[in-house]
Amino acid sequence: MKRKKLLIAGILLLLFLCCGVFLLPRLQGTSAETADEAFERFTHTLFLNEVSSNALTLHYTLSEPERFGITDVPSAFCLYSKDSSDAAAAGLENTRQALSAFSREELSDSNRLTYDILSYQLEKQAALLNFPYYEEILSPTLGAQAQLPILLAEYAFRSEQDIENYISLLSTIDAYYQSLMDYEQEKAKAGLFMSDETAEAVIAQCRAFLSNPGEHFLLSTFEERIASADFLSEEKAEKYLASNRTVFFGHVVPAYELLIQGLTELKGSGKNPYGLCYYEKGSDYYEALTAAVTGTGRDMEEILLLIEEQLDTDLETVTYLVSLNPEILTSVSRQTGLTEPAVILKNLQQEILEDFPSAPSVSCQVKYVDSSLEKYLSPAFYLTPPLDRMNEHVIYINPANHYDSLSLYTTLAHEGWPGHLYQTLYENSCELDPVRNLFNFGGYTEGWATYVEWLSYSYAIADQEMAELLAANGAVSLGLHARTDVGIHYEGWSLEDTEAFFAGYGVTNPETVYQIYQAVIQDPGNYLKYYLGAAEILKLEGAAEEALSERFVLKDFHTFFLSMGPAPFPVIEDYMEGWMSEQ
Repeated sequence: MKRKKLLIAGILLLLFLCCGVFLLPRLQGTSAETADEAFERFTHTLFLNEVSSNALTLHYTLSEPERFGITDVPSAFCLYSKDSSDAAAAGLENTRQALSAFSREELSDSNRLTYDILSYQLEKQAALLNFPYYEEILSPTLGAQAQLPILLAEYAFRSEQDIENYISLLSTIDAYYQSLMDYEQEKAKAGLFMSDETAEAVIAQCRAFLSNPGEHFLLSTFEERIASADFLSEEKAEKYLASNRTVFFGHVVPAYELLIQGLTELKGSGKNPYGLCYYEKGSDYYEALTAAVTGTGRDMEEILLLIEEQLDTDLETVTYLVSLNPEILTSVSRQTGLTEPAVILKNLQQEILEDFPSAPSVSCQVKYVDSSLEKYLSPAFYLTPPLDRMNEHVIYINPANHYDSLSLYTTLAHEGWPGHLYQTLYENSCELDPVRNLFNFGGYTEGWATYVEWLSYSYAIADQEMAELLAANGAVSLGLHARTDVGIHYEGWSLEDTEAFFAGYGVTNPETVYQIYQAVIQDPGNYLKYYLGAAEILKLEGAAEEALSERFVLKDFHTFFLSMGPAPFPVIEDYMEGWMSEQ
């Protein structure tokens, strides 16, 4: 999983492009401008407006914002309100109008690609604004309360101003969480509050976060960053340590206590413990959500067909390999001989050279999720560095996942090489328009990381039949989760339906199925980003191989796909036609 910027796909989606309300009058150009110059000024202004409107997004996007002309750096969380939501809707429409004023045919190839991506995704995000209160901003795994602590712990102190901004930001976290609770109260009034099971999971998570405040990781990581800040005098370091403790106990602890109290009071107001389709507009919202987060461009029937086709393909692979060698199941080994993350990442960099284009070599820190967050965060995730500082890379491993050496290897392939870290480095080398960093194309990014994770079995295991079997088996497992996502949220599967579905594939443990069911209920569409994205890439690869025949080279396909950068799949497919004709 890739963590790009805090909650751009969460509550801040409602605030996205609110600065666009002022965009059109500020973009009056001169008659001497070419179409490309005017368009690039438009995207530059759009990028600066958005990243400078949110403190955490700015810090994780640009390490030196002043070099981009941003001097007024915010140091507080953006609060949710009905007014901000309305401004977001108006700003989004304003931006779409500004984009439509450009003639696509007059733009260069690179600007035309940016135009196509903006046009596609602004439309999908506008569709989501038709469903107020359907989004869940406090889900156990992807909610603000789960993701924010990690981003705060990784907030880099490159200057004294960074420390000041961090403490100022921290001092507004209780006000921010109060605005989220106001949102949850409005959700409850609209009959759209979370189920009791989900509320209890978030409450338990908040209690775990507060379980040992005196030795909290937000205190210890702050101390570590201060100790590394060689630009501080000893006196100033002590002052900031004291200020941080004051803010932590005065604002952070109360913020999580506020969530516990607020969610406890709202328990029982949820009307629907099942999938989204049981809400009045739930099916329509799920379609809009899926379109926005996966970028697949398919309707739900086509999505179901793609999932089932990929599932069938992988099941046939498993069946075929077992039929060739029935003893393969009893000889499966998940030991790779590599157990240290740094060694695995180095090994992966060497293994991928034949099939992937080169990218700069950088170091990467591998850290472990704090015990208070283990139960709730993803198995692993990668933190993207600022655009102007591509030498800071961090991968978090969640010990609760109990990795064996093979799963650690394939996980680091997903998060590191040739997954998210490598993908980020390659994209940066392509010098894409910075405005494209405003969008989170989950299908592209998570699909790529899943696709290469499946490929990485062949790097980890010498026996290629065994590698193919384990990769296909992993793909089947994810495919079943993706199929369940659609079943629960679009077709209305109950827990009993889900149990029957998994029983057909030999999964009969009720507790296992219940956990899957609740995970899908809590984060609609999450599994689709990974599975649909990977399936779309495989479909593109298959189409290219069929069209190019003996001229098809896997490395060339990977180069084309990565050079496109994050984008919706219909746009990639259109541009692939031109790439194939060039081959």
